[in-house]
Amino acid sequence: MAQQHWVPVTKTWRLNERHYGALQGYNKDTAYEELSLDQELVMQMRRSYDTRPPVMEDDHPYWHGADRRYKKLSHDQLERSRAESLKDTADRILPFFNSVICPSLKSGNKCMIVSHANTIRTLIKHIDNISDEDIKGMSIPTGIPLLYRLDKRLKPVDPTLELEFRYMVEPKGYTWGTSRAHGFHGVYLGDLERLQEIQRKRDATNRDWQRIILRKIAKSLHEQKKGNHQSTEEVDARQHLGDASFTTDDSLHTSIVYDTRQLWWQLHTKIKDNADYQNMLLLVRMKDHLEELLYHQRRSFLTNTAFESIINQLHLDAEGQIIEPFVALADQKDRDERQKIWYENLALDLEEECLIK
Repeated sequence: MAQQHWVPVTKTWRLNERHYGALQGYNKDTAYEELSLDQELVMQMRRSYDTRPPVMEDDHPYWHGADRRYKKLSHDQLERSRAESLKDTADRILPFFNSVICPSLKSGNKCMIVSHANTIRTLIKHIDNISDEDIKGMSIPTGIPLLYRLDKRLKPVDPTLELEFRYMVEPKGYTWGTSRAHGFHGVYLGDLERLQEIQRKRDATNRDWQRIILRKIAKSLHEQKKGNHQSTEEVDARQHLGDASFTTDDSLHTSIVYDTRQLWWQLHTKIKDNADYQNMLLLVRMKDHLEELLYHQRRSFLTNTAFESIINQLHLDAEGQIIEPFVALADQKDRDERQKIWYENLALDLEEECLIK
């Protein structure tokens, strides 16, 4: 490590990447097809905090039970490692963090943790005390150093206040602007263009998940109404819409018609019942668009082609409108305001200390 061979290096299985169970080794974009799983459920397994993937069986090609590197694991530890949610990953990592890393930091050492995205995300959640809901929206750029400064209580130092006004250190690097409201205190030390490119890819993946959700809503609505023969109402609707590809054979899947009001209701219910979906841009915009079709354009029915066209247009409209996620600390223009906040907080701390004494 930079020719500093005297620096102690500690290796542990507890800092391994999250274990994806039966999904391990599969392409994340095609695993649902290969394993015959629901696509939305697979996305939920990847992004949610406490949803586990299917467990890995002994005959899985990547089963690690016979690997000599894990022979010291207890039977219970091995069983729990067959599949992990992000919550399970935290249960595995935090004992090492509390028993090894924290004492080292308290002794005055600086610690470099080299691990994987979900491991780092778990530690960020713990250090910054980020909620289970908010951590779902956070992604960790690969290969970009992330710096945390902790005080004597191992609480994170605010990079936009404490560094500049208490420690008189010029703030450098980039903080995650879109996650500051959730309590994120880390500072990325790297190339801004690379950071932005990584985040654009993550945003695109998140929007793709939302497209999957919208298509699943439409598909489930169609399957509810689907029978051996089309209803008279649906036939009349297709003729009314002037559908050139109109056919009474649903097996062709070339002309499916949805009731706009039912589409809106299914989407409204899904957003209301699941907190994960309430902040998804495409879902909210589709709900608003369906309201526009219902109450202003008086469109009671929507063809599958038109529905797909709306999804594609909303997807394109969302691109480029995401808040720039990374903010250069040295370029912030609100120094006077931040200094004012710092001194106000300092005065409150001193007043509270005097009251305690």
